[in-house]
Amino acid sequence: MSPLSRLLRTAGRCRPAFAVAVAAVLALAGLAGAPATAAPVHPLDAGSAAAPSGTVISAYKQVTASSYEGGNAPAAALDGRTDTRWSSEFSDDQWLQVDLGGPANISGLVLNWEAAYATGYHIDVSDDGTTWSTIHTTTAGKGGVEQLDITGKGRYVRFTGTARATGYGYSLWEFQVYGTVDDSAATPPLLSGPTKAPATTGQFELTAPADHALVTDTRRPKLSWAAVSGTAHYEVWLNVSRTDYDFTAAGNLLDLYTKVAETTGTDYTPSWDISDRWTYRWFVVAVSGSGQQTTSKIRTFGVYLPDVEQVDDGVSIVDGARDLDKNGSVEPYENWRLPVDTRVNDLLGRMTPQEKAYQMFYNVQSYPMSGWHFGPAQPADLHDVLLSTAATRLGIPPVSAGDTTAGYQTTYPLQSTLAAGKDYPLDYQLGDMQRREELEVGARGTLSPLAEVGTKVLYPRIQEGGGENADVAAAQLRALVAGLQGGPELNPSSVLATVKHWPGEGAGGEAGIVYDGVTIKYHMIPFRAAMEAGAVNIMPGYAGSSYLDPGGPGAGDSAKILAYLRDNLGYTGLITTDWLPSSAWINAANAGSDVMGGADPGSADFSMADFEAQVPQARIDDAVRRILTLKFELGVFEHPYGDPVNGAYRFHQPSYVALANKAARESDTLLKNDGVLPVKLSSGDNIVVTGDRATDGAACCIWSSYFHPNYGSLDMLDAIKARAAQAGVNVYQDTGPSPKLAVVNVGEPSYTHATAWPNTQPQLPADQRALIQQFKDQGIPVVVVLTLPRPIVISDWNGLADAIVVTYRGGEEVGPATAGLLFGDYTPHGHLPWQLPASMDQILKSGGSDTQADANESWDLPYDLGASDAERAEIRAKIDAGQPVPTGYGKPLYPYGAGLTDWN
Repeated sequence: MSPLSRLLRTAGRCRPAFAVAVAAVLALAGLAGAPATAAPVHPLDAGSAAAPSGTVISAYKQVTASSYEGGNAPAAALDGRTDTRWSSEFSDDQWLQVDLGGPANISGLVLNWEAAYATGYHIDVSDDGTTWSTIHTTTAGKGGVEQLDITGKGRYVRFTGTARATGYGYSLWEFQVYGTVDDSAATPPLLSGPTKAPATTGQFELTAPADHALVTDTRRPKLSWAAVSGTAHYEVWLNVSRTDYDFTAAGNLLDLYTKVAETTGTDYTPSWDISDRWTYRWFVVAVSGSGQQTTSKIRTFGVYLPDVEQVDDGVSIVDGARDLDKNGSVEPYENWRLPVDTRVNDLLGRMTPQEKAYQMFYNVQSYPMSGWHFGPAQPADLHDVLLSTAATRLGIPPVSAGDTTAGYQTTYPLQSTLAAGKDYPLDYQLGDMQRREELEVGARGTLSPLAEVGTKVLYPRIQEGGGENADVAAAQLRALVAGLQGGPELNPSSVLATVKHWPGEGAGGEAGIVYDGVTIKYHMIPFRAAMEAGAVNIMPGYAGSSYLDPGGPGAGDSAKILAYLRDNLGYTGLITTDWLPSSAWINAANAGSDVMGGADPGSADFSMADFEAQVPQARIDDAVRRILTLKFELGVFEHPYGDPVNGAYRFHQPSYVALANKAARESDTLLKNDGVLPVKLSSGDNIVVTGDRATDGAACCIWSSYFHPNYGSLDMLDAIKARAAQAGVNVYQDTGPSPKLAVVNVGEPSYTHATAWPNTQPQLPADQRALIQQFKDQGIPVVVVLTLPRPIVISDWNGLADAIVVTYRGGEEVGPATAGLLFGDYTPHGHLPWQLPASMDQILKSGGSDTQADANESWDLPYDLGASDAERAEIRAKIDAGQPVPTGYGKPLYPYGAGLTDWN
């Protein structure tokens, strides 16, 4: 393991802020989260050769090659970067093959050579990757940038080098195929919006597939039903996964259907490939000539046709399945054609008590029988961990999950920031982006999102939750969970979402939750929404609840708190503790927790034998049944690995960066503007950019999210410089000649559990406030760009600022997004996700500490800063009645939802 990998792994194990500090340092140094050869993105330098017209259809696609040398992986030739390259071994013949993802019409090809080019090569196409047709051949390759005016059809394109111009291998900066791809085979027809089933069903029978059948032989199963007399046509409705759900609406997303066909017959075969999922629900509506509708029963089927993975891990393929126990035959748990329950029962029956217990623990790196890996790790390190588990007696794969709370590699804004934007389809896309990046390298879980409503101003982790409005947090949870899992249930293309921190630490913090029988209803809203979106893993927090378990322990080892989750909310999924000390693991398991979060079975003061002796076997079996069910549903028994060689070159795709930029733009909040924005200076005018956050790229992010200068991320100073240059405006750091405007970047640096500033002093430090005052005293208009991870008091300087832009924790694109806002590239959109207090006495008694006795706000109520007793009673009554709570209570400096949407 390299020193860098060791440092990253050490940082990953650290839940406190040390992890953030290490990650930020590495990211700023350009060392974390990118291929070793990564460099800033540049357009293709085509020299004198013009690129073909049309669209590049090969970018970031799956790729294989005959060989590669050094760190110059095949995918480096498809990443749009002209300083990363594929380089083959030093022999002939060598080839590079791209899967375009569907049948393609090819209109041209560009080879951008490094010095080691080919004089002889041919280009071939194929529909199936087996039978090839040559569409171009030459023995006179010139190197440089070769534009090939060639056409052809096929899903696969292969370059084969037959003669090298040098003694080295073949080396391509970029391999670009132009044309169009037909993706209809993977695209279901959407003939309606997502809709609930009719109120009356069961009026005629469906015949095939059988109810609850698992289809394992086709992605286009024939659907059939009984004829209904007098029918003019039939409508076929299926609960396909979509990106356009109404995430603000309550209800299970699995119960939303799309009309996918109309037919006059009594059967329908899909025209597209149905993806792997366990719960496809469907019904048919018979429509008469007069429009009368009759609705069938609703039935369920699943589809599973895995790409069974074969790597050099000692596991053979027998009858199309991985022989995980290496006995030469396919046991029921290895047979992917069988129902999940059957496989779970078989595997449980084969496991020893020790093998079962290890499934409840992390640190598979050191204990390959363990069920879990704490990430994120570098791709090669993760792959080594996954390989090690194949050698265990039963070959049970682990799941790797880490604190990737705002994206795996491409970092998007934190949830509180997204709550300022309220773009839930975008939230879905961000979750889906994270899913795609994790799948590239075999990471299959994340310790996010948070289902917490931030009603306590002094809760440090309010930055991670969904703001103060429970309905906004709920919509966000539905979108993020569905995006991470690739639909409304866990499936073989999912990343496992871990919803936290049960039972809602936003009402009190990690020390203790203070809601009661009324206000708990408010804080349960996003947890219920997460379950409706298909969440099957929930993490209890450190805090106990005086309401659910008076005087009891923290949630992870409180039987009463966990029983409320299962009995009152009907939750049946996995429960994974937060990072508890080893002394609590036995109690946590006995209380009902299934996985000991981050727990190392090798801890000096822990004995696995004691764990097995003190936790009843029935409780262990119950936990392990959930763990194995989840793993079978994720498909990791068939496909346990990612692509450690090529996967990292598919991070940070331009479309991903565009999503992060859009999220930052929509969240940036213009609190006030006295006519200085947008910036309308003349060419040659000067701006000063200053403040602690001006060059603090890491302030965009927390936990295992990163600022990526090696991928083009810009801090505030550099982003404003770049945008100002377009207008001919000069930007100086800290001081400059005759500035017409000062942009003062202030706010709190990155932190995790504990705030960077004293928790009970939520206001700008004196030096940051003085910087605003300094420019105001000089008569220079001041724009304050405020990094705001939590509500703070700004009354002492609010009047000094001519404009205030709030950026929260805006992700890696917050710099360019904010610079664009300053110069008027788009109109402001974001709104405060919390109230901002008018004064400290709205939060705490004078000289008070972070205790409920010293609090002047109600930690469990929204919108109550400066509220009267009568207002608080009204808020409670609304919550108790299940009604939306109006946001205008109290007397904050800026109310919840504040934010200009124009420049006035």
